[in-house]
Amino acid sequence: MKFLLLFLPLVLCGSTGADLAVAVPMDDAAIRYVGRWDQSDPLAPWCAWQGSSLTVNIQGSGLLAEIDSGSSTEWFRVIVDGDQTNTRRITVTPGRKWIVLARGLTQGTHRIDLVKETYAGGNVRLHGLRVRGLGLAPPPPPRPRRIEFYGDSNLAGYSLEHDENRGHNRYVGVHFGFSGVLARRMDAEYHNISASGETLSGMIDRFDRMQWYGEQPQWDFQRFSPDVVVVNLGANDVGRPELAIRADYHTLLDQLRSVHPTAHIVVANGRGWDYDEPANFTPQVVAQRQDPNMSWVHFPWIFEQWHGCETDQAGFADVLAHHLEQELGWTPLPSDVLIGLGQDGDVANGSFEHTAPFGGYAWRYREDARTSRIRNSPQAKDGNSFLRLQAHGSTQQPVPATNGDLVEVSLWLRGQGSATVTIDFRDQEMYTAPMHVEESVIPLQPQWTEVRLQVPAPASTPRPIFHARLTVEADAGSGCDLDQVRMRIR
Repeated sequence: MKFLLLFLPLVLCGSTGADLAVAVPMDDAAIRYVGRWDQSDPLAPWCAWQGSSLTVNIQGSGLLAEIDSGSSTEWFRVIVDGDQTNTRRITVTPGRKWIVLARGLTQGTHRIDLVKETYAGGNVRLHGLRVRGLGLAPPPPPRPRRIEFYGDSNLAGYSLEHDENRGHNRYVGVHFGFSGVLARRMDAEYHNISASGETLSGMIDRFDRMQWYGEQPQWDFQRFSPDVVVVNLGANDVGRPELAIRADYHTLLDQLRSVHPTAHIVVANGRGWDYDEPANFTPQVVAQRQDPNMSWVHFPWIFEQWHGCETDQAGFADVLAHHLEQELGWTPLPSDVLIGLGQDGDVANGSFEHTAPFGGYAWRYREDARTSRIRNSPQAKDGNSFLRLQAHGSTQQPVPATNGDLVEVSLWLRGQGSATVTIDFRDQEMYTAPMHVEESVIPLQPQWTEVRLQVPAPASTPRPIFHARLTVEADAGSGCDLDQVRMRIR
């Protein structure tokens, strides 16, 4: 018994490490806050919106934070020394507790960013930091630009970390969504004011809030003056009269212009999921504003009828990055997430060499258990990776196309049995059946064999063609390997 009593205090200390470190209050001037933080109690600030963050430079080997996630479990991401490849995602359950953000670092100065990934419903409050080492160093300088985002489920990162549209909050996030990716590419700080299911009229009521669920306290717009405001709303307004949607756009844009008189406002919308989507008329809405500091851009919503995962949202960020380069002369940095939208009629990641942080590789599939990416293999046809499809396993990717286009496909296959290669053409509403389908059953060989196909899009269809989709499926009783896929639209 005496032996246990001697060692029990060591076990308790090791469980948190909080009493072995230098205490830092939350009002320390070396802490940088970004987002809609309420600091009316400077020793216990709180935030609600996803994307809110704090940044510190520590002199030591580790950092802990005392966090209360409020009424809901929330997810956070920890980035050490700007290393986006090796970030860590942590879960914080309700109740005040110490959370280890970083440990085992080399002695010295390290930058640590803590980003709120989700907004599950509660307000997160921070009560203190503890540094394993000497304490905090002077804070890193702020990024030179600022961007503010207003949006719905895509901007809120619904199913960001899952290929099959899963809604659990463990798959939700914004750091690798298009707000976070675009901000890093533009060397900007950002605010993300978005919620799943949000409408234009809903944002009219909430654009100035500190939290989605309460009118008070209101945000002081003098605290964050963005260079760019991105509005990605309207998808959830489908079914309402067009005149009502247009009126809500104008009301919201009036409000945003009143609080951000010098910001460049971008009305961004996805096209390709409904015949009557607001993206059809947002260019006219912007033109009616006669505002020289306002523009619009369309995302090619061609990634299935689901929400965008990380690779899709990196594609959104890429579209916006080049739009801002054209409008404002900003030069974007390289993307730190795989861009999942094909370029110039070609598919993205056609040799399956790259992945997004969560593991997706820009191709969607049916039944994940039957479709797997084989990595670091000398058996790959091109590079070090290829895709393996078991019987009835399939993968697909779309590219933009129009009536009369000629689709040329080159891919390499091997295996046993046969595979079906399908090229179909679809219109603007993604949920509808294909307008035209061409299937080719390919006998498989044990060695890599190139397959080339040419399929013309119909010159005339009841509705205009919006995209072409390439699908490869292993037939019953077959096993198929796929690599080095290329497409060309003539």
